[in-house]
Formats: sequence, structure tokens, C-alpha cells
Amino acid sequence: MLGASILSLAVPLNAQSFEELDRLSDISVEEESGIAAAREQAGRGELLEALATLERVMAVHPRSANARILHAYYLCAIDDLQGGMVEIDDMDEDDFGEDVLAELRQRCPNASTEMTPTQPAPSNGQRAAEPAEADSGKD
Repeated sequence: MLGASILSLAVPLNAQSFEELDRLSDISVEEESGIAAAREQAGRGELLEALATLERVMAVHPRSANARILHAYYLCAIDDLQGGMVEIDDMDEDDFGEDVLAELRQRCPNASTEMTPTQPAPSNGQRAAEPAEADSGKD
């Protein structure tokens, strides 16, 4: 009984099949499509899945400003304020902008109440509750 429980933890809860896992992995190779997929997941309230998708994006694109911003914000949204603030504090103002980082710091404590899965993410992928994107043009 315990063995079956442990095995069930190895597979993400919302993954329907290995094909679905492959699709998510393929999507996250491209920065823009990976970020869009993470936003859609977050829009459905699937914040852990969105974080995992962003982590795959950042593994391929470690300098992706927008993936890093969303990752920090989603950490705050799952009440990992310490993790979110560590990531925000690790961001360079020259790369992300002082205003963007100030907004993230201000919104982090309230992110869990800002993120509500009641409405699907708009077609452009930007949710009203999400922080501003960085305008650095860097990967």
C-alpha cells in the first residue's frame, strides 16, 4: 500500500499521460510558448504546474527575465514568500528595472490573494493580477 502511494507522488497530479508530459516538455523548450503555458496553468489555479513549467523554461533560457519574474511571483502566490523574495532580491535592477522589482516586492505578500483561478487567462496570456514584464530584451 505504501509503495503505491510513493509511486503516485512521482507523477504530476494533473498529467494525464506520458504524451501530455512530453507535450509540456516540448512547449517549455521555447521561451515564449513555455511562459504562455505557465500563465495558462496559473490561470486555472495550477500554480505548482506553472512553477514547474517555468523551471523548465529557465533551464533552457536561464536569463529569461519574464520567466524569472513570473517564477518569483508564483512562489509568492503559493505562500512561499521567503523563496519569492530571495529570487526577487537576486534579480539585478539593471536587467529588470527598479520599478518592476519594487512592484514585485510590494505585491509578493498579497500574491496568494491576487491569484484566483476564477477566470481563464486572456488569449494574450497576460493576467491582470500578474506583475509587469521586464523590458530588457535579454534571454
